[in-house]
Amino acid sequence: MKRLKNQFLNLAAGELAAVVVFVFVSRLLNFGAAAWAAFSCLIFILLQGSMYWLYRYLLIRKKREVHPNVIRILSIARILNLILLAVIGLAVPFVRSSTGDLVIAAVIFLFGVVEYINYYWYRLSYGRSGFNIRLLLSNGLKKSSISKLIARAST
Repeated sequence: MKRLKNQFLNLAAGELAAVVVFVFVSRLLNFGAAAWAAFSCLIFILLQGSMYWLYRYLLIRKKREVHPNVIRILSIARILNLILLAVIGLAVPFVRSSTGDLVIAAVIFLFGVVEYINYYWYRLSYGRSGFNIRLLLSNGLKKSSISKLIARAST
């Protein structure tokens, strides 16, 4: 149990650290409108992940179950994130300031899509190995922690 608690805390801190680093690095770079839109979406998704893992850590620490309202919020967030990704994906080509802005936006956007899938649908990283395509292909995709919670609540 202690190992799981530490794992959740490490995941929360890691996602938050990624947000801080991304924001810091983005301030150093001269992003165009398209890259900023994609970047804002990525940060929003990473913040959700950080808050989720912190919440799970606190639940284990206090020996409590996930509150049904949190599951409802996660269900709504899954849909809202998908809408946000669709809108930004469609808008990026129109708000780009240059080809470089479009390329940077596309890379950041794809990272955001991967993070969205990782949090709300399928687990894409596995322990110390991180993202391992061979492991994923041989074992198949497993539902993410949030997806399991949502599925459990809807049954």
